[in-house]
Amino acid sequence: MDFFISLLVRFAYFIDSSKRYRRTKEFCRTFLEHPTSKLKFYFDLFMVVLVILSVLFLLYEVKTPELHPFMDFFINASLVIFVIEYLLRLWIYSDNHKIFLERYEYALDNRVTFSLFQTIRSIISKKLEYIFSPLAIIDLLAILPSYRPLRFLRIFLLFRIFKLFRYARSMKTFTTIISEKKFELFTLAIFAGFVIFTGSSAIYIFETNVNPKINTLFDAVYWSIVTMGTVGYGDIVPVTTEGMVISMLLIIFGVAILAFLTSIIVSSFQTKLVELKESRTLADIERLKNYILVCGYGRVGEVVAKMLHDDGYAVVIVDTDAGKIKLANQRGMIGILGDASKSKLLGQLGVGKRASKVICVTNSDEMNVFITLTARSLSKDVDIIARVVKSHHKKKYLLAGANFALSADETIGLMGLQYVDQPISYAALNEMLTENTGVVFESLKIHEKSYYVNQPLSVLKLQEKRLLLFGIVRQGIQPTDFLTYTIDDKIFYFNPPSDFLICQEDMLIIMGKKHHINILKKQSDKRPLK
Repeated sequence: MDFFISLLVRFAYFIDSSKRYRRTKEFCRTFLEHPTSKLKFYFDLFMVVLVILSVLFLLYEVKTPELHPFMDFFINASLVIFVIEYLLRLWIYSDNHKIFLERYEYALDNRVTFSLFQTIRSIISKKLEYIFSPLAIIDLLAILPSYRPLRFLRIFLLFRIFKLFRYARSMKTFTTIISEKKFELFTLAIFAGFVIFTGSSAIYIFETNVNPKINTLFDAVYWSIVTMGTVGYGDIVPVTTEGMVISMLLIIFGVAILAFLTSIIVSSFQTKLVELKESRTLADIERLKNYILVCGYGRVGEVVAKMLHDDGYAVVIVDTDAGKIKLANQRGMIGILGDASKSKLLGQLGVGKRASKVICVTNSDEMNVFITLTARSLSKDVDIIARVVKSHHKKKYLLAGANFALSADETIGLMGLQYVDQPISYAALNEMLTENTGVVFESLKIHEKSYYVNQPLSVLKLQEKRLLLFGIVRQGIQPTDFLTYTIDDKIFYFNPPSDFLICQEDMLIIMGKKHHINILKKQSDKRPLK
């Protein structure tokens, strides 16, 4: 026995350390259970089509036992797929080796005897927990109609239709509501059962020897349920005064029970629909790449998001105010209600993976700093731009990990000074910033395969394109003999001469019409000429 336990322990540790086993199980979990996985979306779509077609073929087989060979093959293939899916879900529900190792290590640490029987019972009980879950029962009953020697099992064909509950998110919401409200529904079912039993007994007593349509207690129960549901088929009608009184009471109780049941379902749906909408929004965000996350949709955030959205950037807005999120959605942008300082939310939004930039523009320095810290802890590469509400807090933003910290007060002060000192310059700058003249500032990054690498600035032909080079930002190059500025670890070359050589990874700051700048960008993407 000890030798057998030793083999099981070694095997459990081998599985626990196997990367291939973990990758395979994680892959199965992803396409079977992960709510935002694309694999799961396509798998669910495939299974919905498979379930519908298999049901149609099985219904067709009821009247025509001799099926076409293709239909026969399809039914058998769908059965194999359903069985494999059932076994995979049973496999990923729990990790048997982890349960085994936990009990084994607990026995070693506490110096107690390791019980193989208790361990196996724990493993089996965990699997039985899944087997007796509602969706697993539906999965199992959906397989039974394909077992042809037992024709009576075809009644379970209905459960193959119920299998759609697993793949449709809205149907899952309905099952979740039933699970969460099981106490209320159970109480209502007990009351309804009491009313049905009382009404059936009473109508059986008063009508059984008078009404030819009521001969058994089952007839009375059938009449009570139909009457309570206010269906009124008319096949069984009470003929005595007592029976009519019972009918009226059953109708009143039936309406009250249906109204109570409706109120339970509707109130639950109102809360669940919000969660369902948020999950769909997260799924839409999951499909975005290199989008900009704007945290805060106040006065500043509204302007920033609008300008980015108008320029064609993918923008996602996060705010704690439901009214602002609704306004953002009405303007064609994706908005999600939540606290952007929470690492869980930013992790779901893919900061550093799908979100390439984070802009913190709430009305609170504390909130902006918290968002900056959280975003930086999730990714070292994401660009963080923060709005400084009070200028003396600017250093805190840089220490928290912000790439840029911009103070609105300083900007407004500089603009006011420019207006007082140089009103014409202020007017020109204001027109450019508001894009009333169509003139904008854009940055053009020179990648390694760009046409302009190792070419002089004269190759750009900026004058012909009606563009103006404001300057060039370069990494790790010492200043030259003309005007330069140091920005962190980068050098900014202001208005360089025409023979200045363009290097890889240079950032060109250009001013001009937007469509002229786009032409220059397209030319930059061309391969070098031989």
